[in-house]
Amino acid sequence: MQALARTLAGYDLELLRIIGNRWDVDLSGLDARSAAEKLAAAMLNAEKVADVWSRLPDDQRGALQALLHLKKDVKSLPAAVFSRIHGEIRAFGPDRLVREKPYLNPANVAEALFYRGLIAKSFAESNKGTQPVIFIPTDLAAIMPTRLTGFQLHPDEPEHVEALPEPEPGTVRAADTSLVDDLTTLLAACQVADVELIDGAIRDDIREDLRQHLLGASSPARLALMVALALDMGLATLNENALLKPVAATARTWLDASRPAQVRALVDAWLKSATFNELWYTPGLAPERAGWGNDPALARKTVLRFLEMVPLSDWWPVEDLIEAVKEDEPDFQRPGGDYESWYIRDAQSGNYLRGFESWDQVDGAVLRFVLTGPMHFLGLIDVSSDGAACRLNAYGRALVPDGGEWPKGGSAPEGASLRIQPDGLIEAPRATSRFERFQVARFTMWEKAADPYLYRVTADGIAIAKRQGLRADQIVTFLRRVAEGQLSDDLARQIEAWGKAAASEPVTLSRVVVLRTPGPELMDMILNTPALRRYLGAPLGPSAVVVRDGQWQHLASALNDAGIAADVSVE
Repeated sequence: MQALARTLAGYDLELLRIIGNRWDVDLSGLDARSAAEKLAAAMLNAEKVADVWSRLPDDQRGALQALLHLKKDVKSLPAAVFSRIHGEIRAFGPDRLVREKPYLNPANVAEALFYRGLIAKSFAESNKGTQPVIFIPTDLAAIMPTRLTGFQLHPDEPEHVEALPEPEPGTVRAADTSLVDDLTTLLAACQVADVELIDGAIRDDIREDLRQHLLGASSPARLALMVALALDMGLATLNENALLKPVAATARTWLDASRPAQVRALVDAWLKSATFNELWYTPGLAPERAGWGNDPALARKTVLRFLEMVPLSDWWPVEDLIEAVKEDEPDFQRPGGDYESWYIRDAQSGNYLRGFESWDQVDGAVLRFVLTGPMHFLGLIDVSSDGAACRLNAYGRALVPDGGEWPKGGSAPEGASLRIQPDGLIEAPRATSRFERFQVARFTMWEKAADPYLYRVTADGIAIAKRQGLRADQIVTFLRRVAEGQLSDDLARQIEAWGKAAASEPVTLSRVVVLRTPGPELMDMILNTPALRRYLGAPLGPSAVVVRDGQWQHLASALNDAGIAADVSVE
């Protein structure tokens, strides 16, 4: 922050005189600049500061201690935070100061300290942007005699969140890396079909179709996280029709990477993502789009900082960590401590959640969701079945100082080969290269998501491949390479045959109306009558002819006019 002299230099003369009277400093006859210099010199006298300090009531000393206790060199707090606890410093111009004299009867602790010159107002940059702050001038803070009070300037560090007994077997939702597998599946689905986004989310019917092909939950939040990460990482993009499509080069780089590297890339992208916003998926909340916005990365950064308090390898209560954030950094996601301008309803009652009294329902709920939602989806945190306790796994510990290095390998060896049965069934273990499984998914029918995944080569699958520009010979070459000689000659020939069939012009089935006569003589007469022949097409024999599309009613009328009875049987 800034020193006392610079702070006072920004005050008008009337305010300087008010502060001077409280420090027994005579400023009469001086201009504002000289008065600020004289007052600063007097206030930085250690004995004078001790005298003023000794006459402060406990609530005012306590407010100063709250600033002096901050671990940062800058002894400041966001104005909204300080005001919520100690009251707001009202704005008065020089004339109004003289007229109303608020310094004689301060409205609260904050005003009493401000008119003594012990705190000041300014603006400062933070991870939430520029915001108003309340601070103690740096050189004045350095000489405040805190030892003369019953308050501790440097109390013990906040206690770590205590470990819990491990939950019973069967009551744990262990974190895994299935998000890697499911994102591979999503990219493949976007390659072979039209996956449409509405307001950034996968359309409900498409999500339902995808559900059976995913290893993890198909909840809107988990799918939205996958979509957001795919877009943020450049693995996919939206085309002109709002369809999600893979980006070949970047998608292949990620699909070809090892599983730990893939998880790390997803975590890094999530930490910075503005595309995925936890607030909009937090259970119990119904935000409204009304011109306000939040920075979702702030909540994630806060969680990571406070994870330093939890046991590295034991279970710990989620509510204790949330309470620690509320105590030490309640405005972690609120620029300027604003609790009024966000339009968020309670999803059940429909009531707006405003004011600091809604902190637990909004801010606390967001923190809880970050832990038990995205961090669990990403494979960082194990969660008890009731969501009340969490435990960091190896990936999660690697995000915490002294928690170890990022894992270099998974629980199973990577690089498992595909297995191909003579009937066209392909088994793809989870340890198979994600790029190879992505390629298999492009020309097969999807049968089962499990370990292994099951795919089947069929004529329909080869036809789908053709629409993507894949040829049958390329598919055969690929399968011979990745399946280590398991592709039978019969299946290879069948794939080639399906490829030729898919490349040929399709046969056509159509419904037509046919005119039939009892014998060829009547048909010849009809064909030789221009008024009747105009409604007819290709002959089907000596006594049958195709009626032109949409003309049968006109033909029936013309036959009637020519005196030829017609028995019409058209559905």
